[in-house]
Amino acid sequence: MALLSVLAPILLVIALGAFLEWRRFFGSGFVHGANRLTYWVALPVLVLHSLATASRAETEVAGVLGVLMGATLVGIALAWIVARLIGVEGSAVGTWVQAAFRGNLTFVGLPLLLTLPDVPRTAAILALGPLLVVYNGMSVILLLASRAPVDGSGVRLMLRELIRNPIILACVLGGAVYLLDLRLSLPLELALGQIAKMAVPLALLSIGSALVATPLQGNVRRAVLAACFKSIVSPLIGLGLARLAQLDPGTTRVVVVLLACPTAGISYTMVRELGGDQAIAAGTIVISTLLSALTLAAILAWV
Repeated sequence: MALLSVLAPILLVIALGAFLEWRRFFGSGFVHGANRLTYWVALPVLVLHSLATASRAETEVAGVLGVLMGATLVGIALAWIVARLIGVEGSAVGTWVQAAFRGNLTFVGLPLLLTLPDVPRTAAILALGPLLVVYNGMSVILLLASRAPVDGSGVRLMLRELIRNPIILACVLGGAVYLLDLRLSLPLELALGQIAKMAVPLALLSIGSALVATPLQGNVRRAVLAACFKSIVSPLIGLGLARLAQLDPGTTRVVVVLLACPTAGISYTMVRELGGDQAIAAGTIVISTLLSALTLAAILAWV
């Protein structure tokens, strides 16, 4: 019952988004506008407000970040080997690998962590910024390197994506407020709190809409394998490293939940812009999102 009380509301809101998209309830341009509102305003404000009002009792940032970074780098190396073993070639290699490690921390990980009991939320949010930097940077490098050696234009693209990422900027600003022990004025804090409240439902509705709107085509077998790597292998790597690092149960749960998040939807846009395999990218997003419902339920039940 405790597991259902955490996971069921999230899945129901995602299902509502899928149903409304299927019934064409959303008007033309609404979903695109809602996604932009969530990504550029609601979620960054949620991060900023959470850090600005957080308790200073949590100090597990180094452990969370260290294990997350280690698991990500191990996952990238292993995913590259697996991609070669299953016959992925050319520019599709970078697409497969980034689909296998780049989790949807913004729309799935963050909302989920904010609903879980007994986890170090502040440490998790502080770790998001550096992890998003690694996700964005490594995705650009892999997509470009699988086509040709990374040149100056690729580096500029990577830097542009990092500098303009609103979640990273919110983590930096909120982290500064938290570390310097600053206090927001009451009217500003209340205003940010009201805006932050819309972040989680909007993010979950957007995921449901994307499940219906994202095309599932091309080599489905490769997409299924990438989704299994993302939803099953990645969190297992994180669990192993967390055990080696002797993290406490709450911190271990943060690590495994973040690594079990489905492939990020923004990865499809990046693949399209950088000339990767769009069919693998889209298929992995859809399949990993569906599969993650099972893996996240297992994590919440047993980790």
